[in-house]
Amino acid sequence: GAYMPQRLLDAPTVNSVAQDGTLERSFEVKRDWGASLVSGYLASALGTGGFHRVEISRLVMDFNRFPGSTPKGADHLDKLAISGYLARDLDYIDKRWILDTLYDGVSGDMDAVISGKQLVISIHTYDEHNPSDTQRPEVSILGRSHSYQQNSRLPFGLFDPIFPDILAESAVRGALRDRIALTLEKSGVFVEHNYPYCLPDGSLEIRCQPWFFFHRLRRHYELTHPESADDPSHKLVWRMLQNTNLRCAEANALSGYLHHFRDALPGRRDDFERSRLSYESIKRHLDAHQALVQRYRFAHDRTSALTIEVRKDLVWHFDAEGRALGPREDTAREIANLLAKGISTYLSEDRRACALNLR
Repeated sequence: GAYMPQRLLDAPTVNSVAQDGTLERSFEVKRDWGASLVSGYLASALGTGGFHRVEISRLVMDFNRFPGSTPKGADHLDKLAISGYLARDLDYIDKRWILDTLYDGVSGDMDAVISGKQLVISIHTYDEHNPSDTQRPEVSILGRSHSYQQNSRLPFGLFDPIFPDILAESAVRGALRDRIALTLEKSGVFVEHNYPYCLPDGSLEIRCQPWFFFHRLRRHYELTHPESADDPSHKLVWRMLQNTNLRCAEANALSGYLHHFRDALPGRRDDFERSRLSYESIKRHLDAHQALVQRYRFAHDRTSALTIEVRKDLVWHFDAEGRALGPREDTAREIANLLAKGISTYLSEDRRACALNLR
C-alpha cells in the first residue's frame, strides 16, 4: 500500500527524514510494485469478484509481522510490525497508535476475510536480485515458517505449547503448491519454493495455522465435553489459544500465568485457576487423540495459506536507478492467468483425487 498517515509525517523525527528524500527512497524500495496488479488479474481469472489489499505502507506497519517495535539489529525475518525509521524515532504514543488503530484494524478485518476459507493466497513482489547480486527466481511459493526450516520446530512461546510444531512444516497442501509450480514451469516461468527466504513466523500464513487448528480442536473437544461450550473458563482458554496476533491482554495474562508462573490479573486468580483446569482438560484430550493431528495435517479441507512472490521487474518498469516507472500489464496478466490455471486444476482435479486417496 501507499498510505502514510499525516500524523506520522508531521512527527518531527520523521519529518526530517522526509525532507531530505530518504523516506521517499525507502518507500520506493520497500513497496510491492505490481502486487495489486497481479492480484486484480488473478481475482478476475478466478471469478472471485475482487481481492483484499492492505493499503498501509510497509514503512508504517508490516502486518506480516508480530506486533511491536523492531529492536536495533534484528534480522529481516525477525522484525516486528514497526521497523525502520519509525521504530527508531517515533515515541511511545505514536507507536501505540499504529498498533491500536492500524494493526488491530487490519487484524479484525482479516479475521472475517479468512474465516471458513479453503484457500488464503497472498500476492507479493520482491526485488530482482539478492543482496549478493544473484538473480532471484521469477516466482517463489512460500508456505513454511523460517524457524521450522532452520530447526524443525517453532521457538518456545511463539504460540501455545500444545500447538503441534509439525503443522508449521507447511501451511499449504503440497498438491496445490506443486500444481501451481508445474503450471508456471510448463510455460517457461522459473519457480522455487521457500527461496530465497521462508515465511516470517509472524506472517499471516503462519499465524493462522494455530488459529485454524485450535478451531478444529475445539469442535472435536466439545463433542465429548458439550457442557464446556458455555463455560467461561473454557472460553477464556480458547481465546488464549487463538490469540495468535498476541494483542489480547487477558489472553496474554492467562498464558503468562500458565506457562511462566506469573501472577494472575488483580482479582482474577480464581478465574485463572478454573481456566488452568480447563486448559489441562483440553491438553489431556489432545494427548489422548494424537491421531487428530495427523488427520488434520493431511485433511483435504484444511485451509491452505500461501504467499506467492513475483519478481518486481516482470510486472513493473524501472529506470536504471531503480525508480518505478509504470506497470507491465501484459506480463502481469499472463502470470496471473497461469496462477489461476494452476489453482483451478487443483480445486477441480487434484483436491478431489487427494480426498479419495485418503479414504
